[in-house]
Amino acid sequence: MDTQVATHNVLTPPAHGEIWPGQGGRFICTMPALMGVPARHLVVSEGEAEDLQYGPYGLDVPGAKSQIDGPANTQALIDSGQNHPAAQWARAYTADGHSDFYLPTRLDLVMAHICASQLFNQQDYYWSSTQTSRTSAFVQYFEYGSSYWYCKDGEFRVRAFRWVLLTP
Repeated sequence: MDTQVATHNVLTPPAHGEIWPGQGGRFICTMPALMGVPARHLVVSEGEAEDLQYGPYGLDVPGAKSQIDGPANTQALIDSGQNHPAAQWARAYTADGHSDFYLPTRLDLVMAHICASQLFNQQDYYWSSTQTSRTSAFVQYFEYGSSYWYCKDGEFRVRAFRWVLLTP
């Protein structure tokens, strides 16, 4: 009896914080499947933007409150028809032929702080895609690991993230 063995192209990431050749940036960590979001490796962009607003103060965007699904939050912000500079910058980011970047979630930024905080400016805040209300969204401070809900019209840094899905 002949048997066939399925082979999968499994990508092995580098050490936390190291450049991942061909993947658009630096490896942060591997995340398990959780609440409908697939198991994935997190990659952060080399480039970053400064002094960008989250978006309009006083606007609650349906679909942008997930703490784990950055691509969905980013898409909701862009689809709102309003100006969301942080999400628009992250979505427009490209590297190594990849154009599937997004504004990270609260969990993405917490994991970045835990696994590779040295990659981020220690003296400033970074926007997430996770809003809490019509007036505020989550920001991460990397020097001490503090996280806050901040007014959406504040201006902070942005790094783009992307997923590399784990193959079965």
